[in-house]
Amino acid sequence: MSRRSEVLEEFFIDLQSSLSKLIQGAWRGVELDRLEVVAAVDVAYANDLASAAAVSWSLKDDKPMEERKLLCEATYPYVPGLLFLREAPIMLRAVKLLSSSWQLLLVDGHGLLHPRKMGLAVFLGLALNRPTLGVAKSLLVGSEKPGGWFGEVEVSGEVLGYWFKPEKGRRFYASPGYMIEVKQVPEIIELLGGRYPKPLSLADKLSRDQLR
Repeated sequence: MSRRSEVLEEFFIDLQSSLSKLIQGAWRGVELDRLEVVAAVDVAYANDLASAAAVSWSLKDDKPMEERKLLCEATYPYVPGLLFLREAPIMLRAVKLLSSSWQLLLVDGHGLLHPRKMGLAVFLGLALNRPTLGVAKSLLVGSEKPGGWFGEVEVSGEVLGYWFKPEKGRRFYASPGYMIEVKQVPEIIELLGGRYPKPLSLADKLSRDQLR
């Protein structure tokens, strides 16, 4: 696996900041009443080996339609705030292996809930020019507002995503990646069963199973 590069990381931090300003108008919203099929992608690691899994999932039948897996060498070390350097290339290729059509991509990683509003889900959405939602298990930036089973997450006074804590399940954080409005996030999670999304859980399992 390649080593960290201070020059490269500085460049991509500046790129994140610049792209964030350029695509501010991209969150125009997705038509949720027509949402039928979602895709999900996740990556697992064993030393320098990266295992990606992508699935397409029927919301009507509540079951997977297609599963694709991919193995390759991890391309970059983990760096907080620059996860896309490590995971976006293999995630992008895994999603492209899906032959079935989908309308929304669920990404194991943050979207707007990122120091520069350019999390992994934003990059994937931008590269694919498709709606994406970032779903993460830990908070990278922001303050959580109180709520019932979900609440807003603010960054510098701006709501950029939501935390969710189903009665049976762990807390997770969801934020727009691309072509999704912040206010649509709770409704999307409701459409996905009001819990950590099953498609992402399956992608996580498949990626780990492949390493075994």
